[in-house]
Amino acid sequence: MIETKNYIIDESANLTTIRDPMVLVDGDTYYLTGTQPPYWKGEHTGVHLWSSKDLEHFTYHGIILKRSDMPESMWCRDRFWAPELFKTKNGKYILTVNCRNESEKYFHHHGICVAVSDSATEGYVIVTPEKPVAFGNDATIFEDEDGTVYLGFTEGGASLALYKFDTENYNISDRVEVCKKGVEGEWDSIGIEGQCIVKRHGIYFQWYSSWTRGYEAGILTSDSMNGPWTKCGLNPVLGETDIYYRAGHNHAFRGLDGKDYITFHAETKNPIEPIERFFIREVEYLEDGTVRIVG
Repeated sequence: MIETKNYIIDESANLTTIRDPMVLVDGDTYYLTGTQPPYWKGEHTGVHLWSSKDLEHFTYHGIILKRSDMPESMWCRDRFWAPELFKTKNGKYILTVNCRNESEKYFHHHGICVAVSDSATEGYVIVTPEKPVAFGNDATIFEDEDGTVYLGFTEGGASLALYKFDTENYNISDRVEVCKKGVEGEWDSIGIEGQCIVKRHGIYFQWYSSWTRGYEAGILTSDSMNGPWTKCGLNPVLGETDIYYRAGHNHAFRGLDGKDYITFHAETKNPIEPIERFFIREVEYLEDGTVRIVG
């Protein structure tokens, strides 16, 4: 990792500020995507992609889902936040991203856009150009050991849900409610989002974030994808340090070195640096259902 910074940056690859970062490990390569500016206002260009062999030096592959390729009336031509990449067992790449149409004439509230390709870096085609695959936010995909694929997302910022996801016909079914936002006074009481699931020691660990106190991330655990899911008593497990604050919307992956990591964005405490930097931290999933952030 870079020694002179506490976050990941590669200016030569146009990788500086980013929100909602996620990493797909495919063979000997890391693929990185995430929300690019402008985050809140202004014309958004689409979904950007990078690759790396070492998470230090990156190659920029450009925009793999472009706003400029979409007609004005298309429901998903604006915003493009929290993109994620998933690879099926038959080698197909699935991109999920939250979109909307912000025009007055063709306004569409945000939904989940799904695009597929035979290549990680190009050729993505939107599978339901006429409407979202689902109405929600921050979609994530998880494939269980039995081959069942799940699509998880936030419903109204108030609850997290999982659905079985047909990756041939792009339909969802069999809703499982994961959890609701906390009660007043709790760290996750205003809103929750940003799911990500891994399985370790026979336990399903599900990350999620809340913006209640800025941004923080916690853990849910279950013995089954069907639940019940339990909030970890140590939550939030990712929050403010002496280096960063407002840390969240993380994504978990196992590195090429065999260790577990999480990616997340956070604001640095250096006032002269831009906000929303890309961080990676090593984590350990423990057999008692807790998580330890290393270092």
